[in-house]
Amino acid sequence: MASLKDIPVVAERAPRSGEKYLTPQGFTAIKDGQKPRGAEAPPTGRKPSWIRAPLPVGRGFGAVKDIVHEHRLATVCEEAKCPNIGECWNAGTATIMLMGAVCTRACRFCSVDTGNPRGWLDAEEPENTARSVELMKLKYIVLTSVNRDDLPDGGAQHYADAIRAIKRRTPHVAVEALTPDFQGVMRDVETVVDSGLEVFAQNVETVKRLTHPVRDPRAGYEQTIAVLAHAKRFKPSVLTKTSLMLGLGETDAEIAECMDDLRAANVDLLTLGQYLRPTVHHLPVQRFVTPAEFDTYREWALAKGFRECVSGPLVRSSYRAEQALAGNNAGLVNGAGSGNRDNPVAHTSAPQARAELSRFPDPAPLVRWLGRVDYEPTWRDMQRITDTRDATTPDEIWLLEHPPVFTLGLNADAGHVLAAGDIPVVKIDRGGQVTYHGPGQLVVYPLIDIRRARLGVRDLVTAMERAIIDYCATLGITAKCKAGAPGVYVEGRKIASVGIRIRRGASYHGLAFNVNMDLEPFQRINPCGYAGLEMTQLAALGQPDATVEATGRAFAPFLQKALDDLRAGRSSAACDA
Repeated sequence: MASLKDIPVVAERAPRSGEKYLTPQGFTAIKDGQKPRGAEAPPTGRKPSWIRAPLPVGRGFGAVKDIVHEHRLATVCEEAKCPNIGECWNAGTATIMLMGAVCTRACRFCSVDTGNPRGWLDAEEPENTARSVELMKLKYIVLTSVNRDDLPDGGAQHYADAIRAIKRRTPHVAVEALTPDFQGVMRDVETVVDSGLEVFAQNVETVKRLTHPVRDPRAGYEQTIAVLAHAKRFKPSVLTKTSLMLGLGETDAEIAECMDDLRAANVDLLTLGQYLRPTVHHLPVQRFVTPAEFDTYREWALAKGFRECVSGPLVRSSYRAEQALAGNNAGLVNGAGSGNRDNPVAHTSAPQARAELSRFPDPAPLVRWLGRVDYEPTWRDMQRITDTRDATTPDEIWLLEHPPVFTLGLNADAGHVLAAGDIPVVKIDRGGQVTYHGPGQLVVYPLIDIRRARLGVRDLVTAMERAIIDYCATLGITAKCKAGAPGVYVEGRKIASVGIRIRRGASYHGLAFNVNMDLEPFQRINPCGYAGLEMTQLAALGQPDATVEATGRAFAPFLQKALDDLRAGRSSAACDA
């Protein structure tokens, strides 16, 4: 057995916790991240009854494990000994850990191995990650990583490459990046935030007083909050998120103070979970927080203005991350207790709880910018999401543009395509006749459970038309719609077309808004079945520099307001009689 700095280096057998070993990449690491210390605190006694998780077995568990290992991916689920690995992997989800399984830091709560990778990176990992996400047929993926202080940018570009690879293969997949703090270098934070993700997360981990010794000396409470604040300022449309472990000796006053500090940085999402000691070499548990206390802390967080706080004993930062905007504690029911008196689902079974929660107001849809994406894969993704919806699936609004394509409605007359030329024609399942999509046109796809949102089909069409009219008004453009002819017009020329499909009580397809595009292809068809119908766009109406992305981000709040107004009974019909 070799040795390094008087610590044995294991090469002949699997290393035990706290031992140094030689990695396949040729550098040394410490198993589970912490060396043995003198006078270790004894293990905590028997865990309370509410600290229970399903065993990691089952067909789904095996399938995800095979995909992860086949593509040489590390997961935080395995490396951090997450108690929820059985539940998540059986559900076909995983949190992928980029840049290997050896961290340059040694936080005293974390069981990820620690060492110095000396610049090693797997150049194929971004594409391998994207292929795995595609194979697992995910809607939402969390990417996280070890700290890589050995890299000049902390691994920021590697993150961005992985996110872009995922978006190229599966543009419908929402990406959350749970990143290191990049040593507070904000240009590296910007590299990740600007890569097309939906959620940027960096964990504060514990309250200010306990940051050291809980976290590595290179980490910092103020540094994490500064990173989160900068990410939000740099791209306000990206949601920011952090996580707090409880049970390390924090007080209620310190928890409340931490929430206030995070809200001052405009952090959107918070998760709260029980700290569980991974090995005897790590910090001991100071208390087990009860389910009722977790409910109380969640109420505090919501009252302070977080969009959501997912709170429970086994919650981890990426647990049920795809449900974080469902407005129901990600479907968790922590159980009865004095803190639950005002919780209408606290004393029910899980199925009863889901039914009860379905009666509550639906949160605002998650707005996502997908960029330029091919038509047919996006259409199939909409169908798949609609067909696999359940009561906890959040509503979404997709903003995007397509390469050139003509689309024919379900019962459309193909004779309305006059001369397609080199532009493909796709027969699809929405209503209406033929239309054109191409670069420079904003396409808006509302994926909404209209029954849960208490909307009718006409309500959704009205909301889209009203949003276009109201948005155009802010630009000094008078837009109108016509009774019996869906869409929006400016001086008789059509600027936006509407066509939706309702299946299983949910919507897909949507709205096409001409921004700054080549209108010539419209002359190759009878737009919407009307011979000679003229089209117009923002660029021809005093907005020559308009872009699709900027227009989409500015337009989305108008659509959300129109939907809210309809649900509240504050809106009238958008069209002229």
